[in-house]
Amino acid sequence: MMTTWFEKCKRRWFICLLVLAALGGWWYWQGRPAETKLVPPVKDDGRVLAEGIVFPVRYAQMVMPVEGTVGEILVREGDLVQVGQPIIRLVREDAQARVGSASSNVAKSAAAVEQARVNLIDAKRELARQEALSSAGAAAKQQLDQARTLTERCQALLDQATADVAVQQSTLTESAGLLDKTELKAPMAGRVAYLDVKVGEHAAFGAVLVRIADESAWEVRSDDLTELSIARVKEGDKAMLTFDGIPGLEIPAKVRFIRPYGEKKRGDITYTVSINPESWDQRLRWNMTAQIAILP
Repeated sequence: MMTTWFEKCKRRWFICLLVLAALGGWWYWQGRPAETKLVPPVKDDGRVLAEGIVFPVRYAQMVMPVEGTVGEILVREGDLVQVGQPIIRLVREDAQARVGSASSNVAKSAAAVEQARVNLIDAKRELARQEALSSAGAAAKQQLDQARTLTERCQALLDQATADVAVQQSTLTESAGLLDKTELKAPMAGRVAYLDVKVGEHAAFGAVLVRIADESAWEVRSDDLTELSIARVKEGDKAMLTFDGIPGLEIPAKVRFIRPYGEKKRGDITYTVSINPESWDQRLRWNMTAQIAILP
């Protein structure tokens, strides 16, 4: 009797575990994040649906080319900037000191070249005089040899001074280039849409500190289209854009570009498509989510 009761309990526990496993699997598949679900299918009316992100057509993501401590921030988020306008400067006293030292060395080397050139001219003049006297028999061979030796020495000193100028100029160019890298300048005109740094913070090499957007033209990009969906889409197709953040807003658009290369994402091959809106709404912002319906 005891054995039978024990076997019944085991069977009940086994059934419970199976039920729990089934419920867990159902919960996992229903509760997966949106990015792991399959791409929206082609609808019965021929529309190809996808999700996209709002992007400016032209934008810049800026990083410091060298590491350092932020000394100055010259703009704020929302500011309009022009090409070449300084945005961030690192603490750069050391770099400035190196430029000053290199400039001084270049000046000293240039002065040495000028002095060597004057000395060479004087030596050549004396050599010519001694040669004339020697031709007339009025100068000793020793004096002529001394003049020649002095001329050769002056020429060697001039050559050495000229080479030193080139070395010092190269050092100055390198120092000036390093100083220039401590200042981040706008590569394009636009609005500062993102500024993620404060004075006194460390600016790591390669970290995006500033994003600038040209707000004159926008697009929606999607990488949601699988190889099955993309076969139904071509450049120039009409589309309709709606936006999660602005209910009721619809903007007609066209497919501008389809990237020829497909990338493996979420277990499928997907293609990036750029959609050009035919109008715009000032409420829309960079990185907003858009729903795309590409029309047949």
